[in-house]
Amino acid sequence: MLKQIIPLGVAIALVGCGSSSDSDSSESVAVSEIATSSSVSFYVSNWQSPQGTLNVLDGDGVVQESIEVENINTASVSVTPLTFNSFEFIPSDTALPCPRFTGCGRTVRGDVNDLNANRLIDYQELTAVTLNYKADAFSAPGVNTVYLSPLSKAITDEGFSATQASLSATPFYHLTHSNLNASVEAEMVTNAFTYAAILAGVADSSFSVESAFNAFTNLETDQQAWQDYSDLAAQYVTDNLFSDQGNALLQNVAGQVKQTIASVTTFTNWQARSTEVQSLDSRELLVDTRNIIGAARLQEKSYSDELDVKFAELESAFDDDTQRTLDALTNALNEVITNYSPLADGSTPSGQYKLRDLDIDYSQSPYTWAITGTYDDLPITIDLSIPTFRVSGVLGNKIEGVMSATVTNGATVLSVDVSELLIQFDGIDAQSELNPEADTGITQVNTNVIINKAAGKLEGDLSLNLNRFVNSLGEESTTLSTFDFNGDYVSDIQNTAFHITAVEASPFIGEDNDDLAFTFELDFPLSGASDFKFAYVGDVENLSELTSTDIFVSIKNRALDLRIRDVSGNINLIAKGENGRWLDVKQKGRNYSGGLYFGDTKLADVTAVRGIPGVLFPNGEFESLF
Repeated sequence: MLKQIIPLGVAIALVGCGSSSDSDSSESVAVSEIATSSSVSFYVSNWQSPQGTLNVLDGDGVVQESIEVENINTASVSVTPLTFNSFEFIPSDTALPCPRFTGCGRTVRGDVNDLNANRLIDYQELTAVTLNYKADAFSAPGVNTVYLSPLSKAITDEGFSATQASLSATPFYHLTHSNLNASVEAEMVTNAFTYAAILAGVADSSFSVESAFNAFTNLETDQQAWQDYSDLAAQYVTDNLFSDQGNALLQNVAGQVKQTIASVTTFTNWQARSTEVQSLDSRELLVDTRNIIGAARLQEKSYSDELDVKFAELESAFDDDTQRTLDALTNALNEVITNYSPLADGSTPSGQYKLRDLDIDYSQSPYTWAITGTYDDLPITIDLSIPTFRVSGVLGNKIEGVMSATVTNGATVLSVDVSELLIQFDGIDAQSELNPEADTGITQVNTNVIINKAAGKLEGDLSLNLNRFVNSLGEESTTLSTFDFNGDYVSDIQNTAFHITAVEASPFIGEDNDDLAFTFELDFPLSGASDFKFAYVGDVENLSELTSTDIFVSIKNRALDLRIRDVSGNINLIAKGENGRWLDVKQKGRNYSGGLYFGDTKLADVTAVRGIPGVLFPNGEFESLF
């Protein structure tokens, strides 16, 4: 439980290894300071022509350098270390193709880009959309990579910091010292936000990412443009996972990409980015690390047992029983609506119907349904009243109404109490060569739900996507592809705000929904750290067992990425802080090694003095990690 992983996995284990160490101050060798340099490379989604002009701007927005590049994705520029710059890419060819495998919808007769004259914008046919690219970044020593998208431009132009929104020590569009998975994740997120901008622009020629983002951050009444853009960005993930043409690299980072998109598009506490001058030898990362450790130790002394119970409650709240109730509600709604409504093939008159173990009383004018029985062996009741139907093969079918429902699974009871219901179908009826009679597409369900558990209840806004696709056996399959659940868990001992997402990472392998990648974002107040935030990607049952995992934590609005590995009692912690600072601590038995870094520059050695792990600087100063 939590006290076993403090400081979120490492501090207690490290401190508790003994009262002495094989290393002491006389045996440690101080490192020499290395001269620093910084370079920046770039990534733009491959739908955009990579040739164009790269502008490097200073912190005041003044162009310092303008470079003609043949390929922005292979270009690199040298910049002054420890400075803030903005980077703008202006493509020579602004044309953008349709990025969605199933096409981008209708076009006008005679459109010169409609090469097969079918009045549809097919996959890879050109659109009329043009995009702008810009991002700001702090130049850490060594190699930096900036990921350019229309959303990074909107955030940069507003002067906001995207660190907290990204659930990362650096914004989603900037990497410093990183590994391959982090690079792939950043590319996929950039693709998603670019993909969404193209599709939104095709659907509405007046759409602007900047305008939608400004309306969102200014809390304007009309948020529809931002909601549509957010939904399309999330759709990029399933569009690729559920297609044999999809990007194969996405599967390994699907959960992380889904979480980043969900967090950025729902984050509300946008703050101005800091342009505070950074010094190479600053020890701010040690301060941030000690703040995390200090808060965790405080909990161990006073509240560790309570925190164990809280984590156990959360694990129980997000268990398989909860998922089964969500599956039953969504699949029952989907089947009933598609078979007994104006959306059904042919005319379905009012009457009483039987769908396996469900009894359906269907009426028209107004449209109502009374549904009772069992679905997937779970007792279920649903009352629907839907005054609004939109039946459109172009725009997609849309249903708006109100719903009351209950689904019971032992001690888990899902209820919807006269909540607004929105169901949307994407309007795509693509045919597969394996099964030309099968329709494929996406159904989205949005409503408010309460899930009562034995110890407490989950309440919040729920959005689920069902993907209808042709599986590896050539059979039509409908599966829960993603869900977002944003709300609060309330019990006798806690009130925790959560944002849970899940995505089916391997739809073509195994049984339906056997590879859901879950993500958790928790606002988890602790004594001494009331603004503690925690984010994690992984299995629900491992939520409290974080001895070998990657997590994000934030205290006092300072972000840390923690990578924890425990192999046979040997612990490795990498703590990545803001602006490219990172700490590497390795513990093997009673020995400690590693270093404190700024980008690729090593500032100090990790060692131990009398059993206390810490950092030894070149001037001989020693600072304990705790």
